[in-house]
Amino acid sequence: MGRSWTSAPQAEMAAAMRSIAGALTRLADVDVLVPGDGPRVADGAFDLTPVGGPMRGRWPEPGRAAAAPLRYEAVLVEAADMSGRALAASMAPGSPVWTVGRTGSSTDALLAVDLGEGSEERGHGTPGVHRVGLYTRVHPGARARRHYGLRSIPEYLLVLGDRLGMPESPWPSARVRWTLARFPRRHVVIVEGGVARAWRSRSCVTQFEVHTRMDLWILMARALGVVDLLPGNVFARECVEALRYGVPVAVPEGSAADGLVRSGGGLRFSSTTELLTCVDALFDPPTREALSSAGKEAADRWYGDPDGLVARVAKILGPEEHEERDD
Repeated sequence: MGRSWTSAPQAEMAAAMRSIAGALTRLADVDVLVPGDGPRVADGAFDLTPVGGPMRGRWPEPGRAAAAPLRYEAVLVEAADMSGRALAASMAPGSPVWTVGRTGSSTDALLAVDLGEGSEERGHGTPGVHRVGLYTRVHPGARARRHYGLRSIPEYLLVLGDRLGMPESPWPSARVRWTLARFPRRHVVIVEGGVARAWRSRSCVTQFEVHTRMDLWILMARALGVVDLLPGNVFARECVEALRYGVPVAVPEGSAADGLVRSGGGLRFSSTTELLTCVDALFDPPTREALSSAGKEAADRWYGDPDGLVARVAKILGPEEHEERDD
């Protein structure tokens, strides 16, 4: 059951639900239920079944969605979707209900898609927090390309900004301005609101639009490091993508990227002073190489191995007598 599947299709929660649903198709038939009304509609590899009324993004009241009880081997709901949990219990009484989300968003029957502390892998149907990861695709050809906007810039730090949408001013936020002042001889590329600006000596030397995910991947893959000032709140997708290219990250302490950092793929900061220390470390070749190796290994294991994801999901949700499907 995916409330974000249609109401926020670009959000990390929607990406997580799609990835887990894709893994489950290797084990059993999968129904995808979304809020809404009308007939089933095709969405990529899935057919979406609307449940309820025309209120976008909202589930119907429990007891009003199905004429007869449904029976599933498991029902998956977004961790923060309390109305979805209530509806699942009403529609499919007796079916185990599991939540999908970040470690700490639920204490019982959670498939954790981040690498948070305390996750554990246990046997079939055992309640608890189970670390499963996801499959997060990146384009293998991104590293071989240089972005047209950076043809004359051989090395740079990539900063993903913390101001949502298009910033009112092209001037960077305070933390980034301190970074530019501390490293005046370095190129720093800041991406905010679909626009990239390359800075050196506190001056913007070039500006261009980031039109597609591929544009962002190319910028990531060739960067010395990625500073993500506002990581995604479910599994820090951009940090995962950077690490899959072997590019270390620096992130705020307490974010969904904490587990990636603990795996050895990056650094954390809780103040501007610590941010500058992290950036200095990313510019250091031996440090960067060590972080790159450890981070890529962890990211590829937990986010780059679709067969591994299927195996982890099967261990927790798949009936023990089922084998992976070939069709």
